[in-house]
Order: sequence, then structure tokens, then C-alpha cells
Amino acid sequence: MSDKNMQIWNRVEKTDTRFTKDAKVGGQQITSLNGTAMIMKATEVFGPVGIGFGWKVTEERFDKGAEMFLGEGEKRTSLGFELNHTVKILFWFKIDGERGELEQYGCTPYLYKSKYGTTTDGEAPKKSLTDAIKKSLSMLGFSADVFLGMFDDRDYVQQLEAEQAIELAEDREAEIERQKQERLDYIKSVVETMQGAQSLQELKKLHDHAVRRLTARNDENAIKRIAKELRDLTPKFAREAAA
Repeated sequence: MSDKNMQIWNRVEKTDTRFTKDAKVGGQQITSLNGTAMIMKATEVFGPVGIGFGWKVTEERFDKGAEMFLGEGEKRTSLGFELNHTVKILFWFKIDGERGELEQYGCTPYLYKSKYGTTTDGEAPKKSLTDAIKKSLSMLGFSADVFLGMFDDRDYVQQLEAEQAIELAEDREAEIERQKQERLDYIKSVVETMQGAQSLQELKKLHDHAVRRLTARNDENAIKRIAKELRDLTPKFAREAAA
């Protein structure tokens, strides 16, 4: 039952890095997902939009936000209130002959203050709808690695990029061989750097960083090799401390 429950999630949880970009929203750095790419993935899983999945707008409104001001002190003038566009959709999908549905919201700033005064975004309704669709798909596991914060780990992203490079390569065998050599060069570089460590603290730091990267790649053999180097070099620092 567990495998059946996770059949969609396991199929769509990994994000194609070609369709992401870094963005700043509300002062926070995030990974922005391409809405069209998510629709394409949903089409692959469920079928064409309108047949295998779709949505219906059930509510649309503008919500008042914070008051905006221009100037300071006695010259401070109210510009009115911010407005945020909100849409609520009923999202539906079909899998194995069964229909499922869920509700989700999408929100976008419509009227807000900028350095030029007040600004309105005429694309707000479209952006809110896209936001709601993406959030709906996320509830089914689409791009779960982004929503779980795994894209904050650069090593995880690099592993994804490596997997996708093999999948998209014209000569897959050549790409696999290139990555194998790259792996060997990395392990050799880590070992040599560890051998040049000037303290036990530096040695452990080099070890831990390499293990995090190799764990993201599920490279157990390389992890064991790095761990062996740590064991072999640790007594050296113990002897120096005793002396």
C-alpha cells in the first residue's frame, strides 16, 4: 500500500535543474520553478491538461495590505494601501481511473510601492493562477526536493545535474566515463589535501565536507576511502599533541 501511495511522489519528486532559477522574494533567496515545466511533467504523468488533470477558479479577490507612505515627518503622505491578488482553485487529476481533487491558493502583489511611487502589476492574475497550480502540484510531490529545501544543498544539486547530463547526453557511455574520471580526480584531490592538513581540526573539516558531498551522490565506496584517510592520519596529530 505504501508503494502505491507514493507512486506519483516518487516519480515526480526530483526537479529538472534546467527549469529552475534563483530568485529573491520578500528579501529571501529562493529557487523559482518554471510553471510550464511543471505542467509538462504533469502532462507526462496524467495526460493532457483538461483530460488527465485541470483546475477551476472558485474564488478571486484583491486583499488590502499595508498602508503605503511617501516622504518623512510632516511631508509624509499616504499613497493608500497595498493590494494583493488572490485566487483559489479546485485542482483535479486522474490516476489509474480514479479522480482526485484538492484546493489551493495563489497570491501575487498587484498594487505596491516602488522607488517611483506606486506600481501595479497587470500580470498579477496570471501569476496568481500559476502560483496556485504549482502549489497544487507540489501537494502531489512535484518538485518535492525544492520544497523540502534540498536545493539549498549545492552538493545535491550537482548530483542532480550529473544525472541529467547522462540522461541528455548524445553519447551516454562517454559521459559516464567522464564522470567516473571526475570522481576519481575529486577523491585524489581530497586525499592529498587531507594529507597536507596542519591540524586535527582542519583534517576533520576536510573530511566532513567531502563526506557531505559524497553522501549526496550516494558514493559509499568513496566515503569509506575518505574515512580510512581520516583514521590513518589522526594518530599523527595525537603524537604531535603528546610531544
